[in-house]
Amino acid sequence: MGTVARRLRGRYSMYVLLYFFLYFSMSSYSSVLSVYLTGLGKTATEMSFIVSSANLFSLPIVPLTGILCDRTGRHRLINCIQLVLMALFAVAFACTRQVWALFVLNGLVMSMMNAVMPVSERLATSGKFRYGVLRIWGTFGYAAGAQAAALLIQHFSGWVLFALVGLTALVAVAGYLGTEEPLPDEKEGGPGPKVPLSSFLREPRFLLYLVIMLFLYGCSGANMSYAPLLLRSLGVSTGAVGSVLFFSTLAEIPLILFSHRFMDRFSGKALLLTASGIALIQYLCYALLPWAWAVILAMVLLKAIASTLFMMIILKIVRNLIRPELTTTGISIVNTVNSLGSILMQNISGPLADAAGVRSVFLLFSGLTALGAGLTLFLRVDNSRRVFG
Repeated sequence: MGTVARRLRGRYSMYVLLYFFLYFSMSSYSSVLSVYLTGLGKTATEMSFIVSSANLFSLPIVPLTGILCDRTGRHRLINCIQLVLMALFAVAFACTRQVWALFVLNGLVMSMMNAVMPVSERLATSGKFRYGVLRIWGTFGYAAGAQAAALLIQHFSGWVLFALVGLTALVAVAGYLGTEEPLPDEKEGGPGPKVPLSSFLREPRFLLYLVIMLFLYGCSGANMSYAPLLLRSLGVSTGAVGSVLFFSTLAEIPLILFSHRFMDRFSGKALLLTASGIALIQYLCYALLPWAWAVILAMVLLKAIASTLFMMIILKIVRNLIRPELTTTGISIVNTVNSLGSILMQNISGPLADAAGVRSVFLLFSGLTALGAGLTLFLRVDNSRRVFG
């Protein structure tokens, strides 16, 4: 077995296994979670409260994971343990109906997943394979997971769905074990220096970027919950909601596959303004268009593109603002602020949706995204490091 493992280590097929099933697991759990919870009889306020636990629990867990990974160099082992825990918590999530129990278990599941994501993204930019040819399998996995989740929720019990979430998380563990540790630390500065977190506070450009992402990613994170609910309010079936999410995810394929052609060519500021503009158009379409087909078209064309650009821009800007050996910690700090933004948006959006309808939520997102875009005009980021080449 040891000989077989050594032969498979670093093979492209192992990265395919990791990215497809990692994103399949994340998507099958989160893409229609809001539909599942409202199907249990939870109000929009209760649903938002439960979903917000993902970001609340992520506040301490994600940055601690980043620090631990950077200082020990054991990225794969730490993430494998977290994926096993996620699988167990996902199965437990299917066993309860109490709001507080759902809140805690959802927080545990998603904080484990959120903690894994910075390393998986860093892994895609640090090895012998180009970012696009690795992350493209995450796109396929996410699309397949969204469609599978919608069909399973429509035709079977939650048990079947969350068992699938746990199983695919364990398959992703097998993929992780076949990859190699991220190497930028050794290439550019030595493994895991003990640099205090206060060093991040001395970079005003990084602090401004955190404020910008508080607004932009906070809205983007809450959009994952409210986009499916908007479709359901327009009379779209749960299975069809999954199909919309499936095709919207596939729309990001050219973006990821050809990321090496444009992500390093343009500045982080220009890319962030572009992503903000796409997100703003998306939210305005959701808020103002009265026809289900028009909302579906906007969702297919814009939803995944905006969220994927935000995710890739995090990699680019952090690598150009932070010392290379602290990349994982820097990404984890950004994701922590993103979680804080999502907590605020989720808990504001729930009562707003109950009081004024789900479309009012997207008007709020439009205003806050415009504010984030305005702040981006003051952001200065170098474009000296190649990340996606």
